[in-house]
Amino acid sequence: MSPKRRKNLFTSHLQRIVAELQADGWIVSTEDQGLPGAFRADLVARRGDEMLIGELASRETAKRDSLEQLARLAESIPGARLQVYWLGDAVENLPAPANVERIIVEARGVLPHSTPASLLLAWAGLEAAVTHLSSELELQVMEAGASSWQTLTNLYSLGHIDESDFKRLSELWRVRNDIAHRGSPTKPSNEDVSFVLDLARRMVRGQYASVDDMIDWFLERYEDPVNQLPYDGAEGGYQYQGDGPFDADEVLREAFPQSSETSLLEAAHLLNSIAAEWVLKRDE
Repeated sequence: MSPKRRKNLFTSHLQRIVAELQADGWIVSTEDQGLPGAFRADLVARRGDEMLIGELASRETAKRDSLEQLARLAESIPGARLQVYWLGDAVENLPAPANVERIIVEARGVLPHSTPASLLLAWAGLEAAVTHLSSELELQVMEAGASSWQTLTNLYSLGHIDESDFKRLSELWRVRNDIAHRGSPTKPSNEDVSFVLDLARRMVRGQYASVDDMIDWFLERYEDPVNQLPYDGAEGGYQYQGDGPFDADEVLREAFPQSSETSLLEAAHLLNSIAAEWVLKRDE
């Protein structure tokens, strides 16, 4: 995961925790915390005579010594306590990609005979693929007891699922629940089932990339020529040296051949609004 993605994940959890504490009447600080010595925590909250020292951690990455020091500090301050907010850990016993592929094949085989039955199978494959995608992205977004839909929602909120895909999945999620839990006679279309199956296949094969993912990938490697090249209007503009200029649409299509046409066009459009031509960053 890129440092930017890791920071965004931490920030989203921290913001949610701060908002919840403030709603309960706590005064929360993440900067000027007023702790003694050189101690720092992710947040310090005060309410009357109470003090809460908060630290965000994963059970896989938490530094035991640091947490023990904060615990001792909390014990030394009247009315204080340490609260560790676990972000969730990597999922154990991940679904095997081969099993997901098998479910997808079975769902396609059922499709000509029953779209409701095919959708239920397709959704089972999608849920497994979502878990796989979350693991591949090294995102610890599955809190204890979280459902696959909650994980999918977290992926969307972090920019790893496109808005158009998430909106359509939200509609099909309701259809799936109506069929599975209410015996609804609703019949999804062949196109809807194929959409779910295609997403599951691309996710489990590592071929799904959201618009945000593609833009992040691109901006880690390419930049506006204004940042490194001399400009000479009389000589035709930027004086390219070696490779370049690069076209965002062409680069993205080569790097993400399995992405949907809609996502590729949106990502290229957003990048073209920044610069019409691009060059490789010097450190690449």
